[in-house]
This record gives sequence, C-alpha cells and structure tokens, in this order.
Amino acid sequence: MRSSLARLAPAVARLRVEGRRSSSWQLGAGALAGSAIGAAALCESKTTLGSPVATNREVPRDQDLRIIGLEELRAHNNMDDGLWISYHGHVYDVTHFARIHPGGPGRIQMAGGSDLQKYFDVYHVHPDVSKFLDRTCLLGRLTAADAKRSYEETIFGNPYEDEPPRDLQQTIAKAPRWANLMGPYLLDSFRTPLRGFYVRNHFPVPSWEDVENDYEFEVSVPGATRSFKLKDLRALPQATVEATLICGGAALYPRYLHRTENRESWEQKEFPRHEVNNNFWGSHAVWTGVKCRDVLRLCGLDVDALALGEKPMPAKYLRLTGHDADETGASFGVTIPLEKAIDPFGDVLLATTMNGSTLPADHGYPVRVLVPGFAGVRNCKWLAKMELSDELHSSHVDTHTDEVIYPPNMNFEDHVAKASFTGQAVKRAGRWEGDQDNEVFRVMEMPVHSSVLVPELHSVVGKEAIAEVLKEGLEVKGIALGGGGHRIARVDVSIDGGKSYIPADLDDHGMEKVHKRNYHWSWYWWSKKVPLSEEMKHQLLAGQSLTLQVVSRAMTEHGNTQPSRQDAVSLYNLVGNICNYQTHTPAALTCLYMFLLTFFHGVVLPLCDSCYQASNAQLGLVGSCDITRLATLSQRLLASHDPRHSIYIDPRSTTPTDRKS
Repeated sequence: MRSSLARLAPAVARLRVEGRRSSSWQLGAGALAGSAIGAAALCESKTTLGSPVATNREVPRDQDLRIIGLEELRAHNNMDDGLWISYHGHVYDVTHFARIHPGGPGRIQMAGGSDLQKYFDVYHVHPDVSKFLDRTCLLGRLTAADAKRSYEETIFGNPYEDEPPRDLQQTIAKAPRWANLMGPYLLDSFRTPLRGFYVRNHFPVPSWEDVENDYEFEVSVPGATRSFKLKDLRALPQATVEATLICGGAALYPRYLHRTENRESWEQKEFPRHEVNNNFWGSHAVWTGVKCRDVLRLCGLDVDALALGEKPMPAKYLRLTGHDADETGASFGVTIPLEKAIDPFGDVLLATTMNGSTLPADHGYPVRVLVPGFAGVRNCKWLAKMELSDELHSSHVDTHTDEVIYPPNMNFEDHVAKASFTGQAVKRAGRWEGDQDNEVFRVMEMPVHSSVLVPELHSVVGKEAIAEVLKEGLEVKGIALGGGGHRIARVDVSIDGGKSYIPADLDDHGMEKVHKRNYHWSWYWWSKKVPLSEEMKHQLLAGQSLTLQVVSRAMTEHGNTQPSRQDAVSLYNLVGNICNYQTHTPAALTCLYMFLLTFFHGVVLPLCDSCYQASNAQLGLVGSCDITRLATLSQRLLASHDPRHSIYIDPRSTTPTDRKS
C-alpha cells in the first residue's frame, strides 16, 4: 500500500511570504501528528473578542474589528501559541474549537495560520460556518489585500486526486466520495447493482500495487497477535449473507450549527429541503467472505464458550481499524460489541465479494467488515486491524461528535461548543464506557425505518395518469427495514400527510425463509394504490391542483413503529443520526389538462378552437359529475389538444369565448 502520509504530503504543505522578507515553510505530517497529540493539553485562548455571544446581532461590525496582519495570523499556527485561521477576511481563534471539531482535531489544526476557504474548495460539501465562527471565535479582520494574499498563498493539495476510477450512478461529492442517494432505481433489483450502491467514504480510498502480497490485516486477542493475507482468508470456510446497509446519519439535516432560539424557523425552512433523501441512504447486496468469529477462533478465542456464556467475555468491544486515513494520518476506526462479533447468528463477516463480484474500491476492496443490522459506519472498509478492548477506538470517527446521539434539548453551539470554549470537559462517552453519560449514546443498531421511493419528491402526475389515479388510486412504492435484525410486520401508507393510513402490500423476496427471527438483515419492498378521498376528487373537479403528502409508516414484529413527522422536532439531535421519523413526500396532481363540468356556471375547457367542435357533442354524453367518465373523456379529447389557450363555454350561448391559459 502506498503510504497515506507520503501520498497526502502535498495536502499539508503551505507557503508563507512575508512583506519585504521572503521566506517559505512547510508543515509536515510529523508536525501535524505532534500537534494532534497536543490537542488534549489546550492552552488558554489569547483572544480580544472570541467569546461566545448569544445572537448574530452581538457580532461586531467589520469597521469595529481590530485589523490583524498576516504575520500575526501565521504566527498562530499551533495549539501552544494559539490556532488562528482566516475565512472571508475575518480572523478566528479556533484553539478550543479544535478539540470538538466534528471532523476531528487534526483537520482543523492543519488549517492553522492559513485560509479556510482553500480547504473548503476541496471539501465543497462542508456547511457554511461563517456565522458560527463569527459568534464564537471572532478575533478581528484582515485588510482586503491581506485577505486576498492569505487565500492565494495557502496551499492545499487535493488528497483525493489519485483515487481509483469508478462507475457510479450518481456522484454527490468527490472529497470524500459520496454517491447514490435513494431513488426509484432501488426498486429495479432487490440486490442493488454495484454502480448504484450507496457510497459514504470518510477519507481517501487506499490502494495497493500488489494486493496479494502487500495487503494484510492484523488480529489481536489476549495473548496473541496474528496477521492475515488474502490467501489466508480464501483457505477458510466461506459464508454468504444477505444484508441491507444503511447510513446512520442518513437524515441530511443542517447539522451542528443551530441555536435553540432559532429552532422553529430553521426547522420549517430546512427540514423540507433535506427530505430529498427521505431520511434514507442505503442499499442491499449479498456478501461473501469469512465469518469474523471463525477468524477470532483461529487466533485462540473460544468463541463458542463465550457465546454460550460458559466463559466470561474478555472485553466489551471489538475495535476495527481501516487502512484509510485522513490528511493528517489519523486512521478510520470504530467499535462494535464483542457479543455481536462472536454471535453464531450475528453474521459478522469479513467480506471479499458483493453480489458475486469482487468488492469495488469504494466498498472496501479487498476486505470490509460486514456488521448486519448496524449503522453503515460500523461496517469498516479496507480492514487493517481487529483488536479486543474495553475502550472505544481512539479514532475521532468513534469518539467524536459524528457517531453519537445527543438529547433533543442540546445543540452544538450552546452546549458542546460553549463548554469547550469555557474550559469545561465535553463528555461524549455515553453508555458502556467508563466515564458514563446516560444522556448520550453511540450509533450502533439501526431503528425501524421506511421510505417512499414512488412517487419521487415533488413529482407531478400529468394528464396521462390522471384518469387512472382517479379510478384506481395513487401508486405508492418504497422500502422498509426493521433495523437490528427485526422483521417488518406492516407498512402503512398515507397520502394526506398522516391523517389516515391503509396497509401496504409487503414483499420480502423470500428473505424471511433465509433469515432467522431477530436476525433479519434484508429490506422489504412494499407497494399500494391508495385511493383518493372524495374531497380530493372534488377538489380536482373544482379546478384546483392538488398536492398530496405521501407518508409511509413501518412497524416491526416487536411493535416498534416509526414516529410521526410531528415528532421530528422532539427527536432532533445535533448530529442528525438515526432520526427515523416519517417523512412527507409531496406529489402534485394537476388539473391543467382536464375540463371541468358544473351545472350552474359554464364549462371550462383547456381546448383550443380546433378541438372545440369535436368535443362539443361529446360533452352532452356526460350527464352528471361522474369523475371516472369525465376523466376518461378528457383523455380522448386531449389526445390531439393544443394547450395554447382555454375556452369558456356559456351554456346559454353556442359561441365559445377565448380565455388565455
């Protein structure tokens, strides 16, 4: 494998040019590693402003800010002297923020003394943090000329430029690679084709020149450590597991940066915008590889006695480390309960193929750990090490803000950030760890979930389908997942925003015969033609377009049910993880191409003169407000219709009057 640090060295190089004296310097990976170690021993921030404020109105105006020179900014590039950055012409002290940075402390330290925008040019999916920084870390400002120089003289080589080529259905982000949000294509095949399988990478994809000889992973158990190569895995018994993977943070909320007093406004504004993903980011495949418990047994662990309770558990966790690392050399790492890894029915797999093909690079080639029923982040890709431990993984992915769930009364700025800025300890340990905080827990198993795939968000049912919808109902399709191995008992669907539901038809594709009860790892498909209410039909007849709110609600055999959309606010957590509330998918039924019949007024027809004579006689066939006949008639009339204008017909006259559409 090419060294991550060697490959990423350009990413941590910066250039400094000072006034009349010209000098240059580089911050290497070793210095970054040293600064990361120093993150725990935070110094007092040397600020002139930089204290958290309550509202945007308390942020000083630019003309009132102290002007800071480039030399002073660049001198504060570490945790000891203070970690300063520039962004949009402002200068911020992020010394205390580094320890709670959701992306890990190393990445924010990498930007010390330089301009943040150069990094966001690569990480273009990063949210706008300017208002947050203004409220919490603002020190002063640069002159316009220095702001321009700070940006231009910050060098950040893109560590994602050398990633392997890929064929993906939909790319969302390239640094790191995110791909394939949910869509109707997921219903084309029960096992998601590889190019459409969702991708959520954290760091650059690692690669090996000679994978057979160069790739290996290490397993460490009490009293023994052993290395494995691919040929060693192929010599062991192979197992196959059907499993759906779903991202634990699939709710693409605006995360981290929201304040309690603004909650109502931003929820109303932001929730609908982010329901494009319907809270789901997942796919299904069949995986083949070696059972994790077989590898642990080979290393000397008596997995059968442990699973039967005949011997005490030697540790709480199995820690998983990947070969992928961020720009500072910090490896990806997560933990899973050891009980899950040794469970004979838990199906934890060291997978080497998916859907009968070699793992693609984005999915962990050559080896990824499959942990069915758990959040996608727990399914460690590019496996480098497995070890037993009573402690969480040291990787910021496992111990930092990203993979924990906070209570709904906490937000990032007013609680986590403020505690850090004022020198207080920020507890994230959660349940099972030594420093327990019962308000916080980690994302492990996934909850019950369902998503609407058809109709798509903001879809419009056009003239061709109106008659069928009026007659048979709106066709609704989607997926459901019990989470944690639970089976789905029922999926209810609604087209009126959850005011009324009817059960959908479930299709498990035979998976209930494959999976044991409480070990059901596969998703379900469901579908239903939901009839329109009489009120909805008459609204269309009254000449009004109709927007339906399509909702699905899944229930497991244990009675666990998705919470309502109205409960979303109370379920909010500052990271946005495992928010499984029922989302609303707007679907519009338009009457634009339907004519409407009334008895006391005229007849409004979306017909031009060329259609009028042909349609006039047929109108007499409709003697009552029969919706089905009316809709069927409209389809015949509109087959050759030119919709440039409409006609209003006065029943007391035989002469049509033009009306502009």
